[in-house]
Amino acid sequence: MRVHCRHCEEPACAAACPTVAMEQTHNGPVKWNPGRCIGCRFCMAACPFGARSFNFRDPRPFIKKINDKFPTRMKGVVEKCNFCAERLAVGQLPACVEVSEGKLTFGDLYDPESEVRELIKTNFTIRRKQILGTEPSVYYIV
Repeated sequence: MRVHCRHCEEPACAAACPTVAMEQTHNGPVKWNPGRCIGCRFCMAACPFGARSFNFRDPRPFIKKINDKFPTRMKGVVEKCNFCAERLAVGQLPACVEVSEGKLTFGDLYDPESEVRELIKTNFTIRRKQILGTEPSVYYIV
């Protein structure tokens, strides 16, 4: 099973980060700043979903095309899904949603007219480890 960030409303990773490299944004996604990360991995220990990874080696040689609009990753830092913040900033969907052939949906959970709210309202859904109080923003239709 693919493990990705659940972009919690009460992110344990952000609370554990001593350098504020992980932080809750005003519009939902939990963003990370690799320039602030010191590689302590406290966020990895705090995340109940195991949705962080540590770069033990430089990932840049494996990137086919560097996107100058987005900072490159580096060795010795933690990284995570950011809902493709660079794509959202220009009105595009996250890459995983775009290529999912309709199996993934992305939207505003607080907009009662959004497609996401309609899917949650009309389907049986679950959120993993909801009892922990992190309020994950990713729902699964069962």
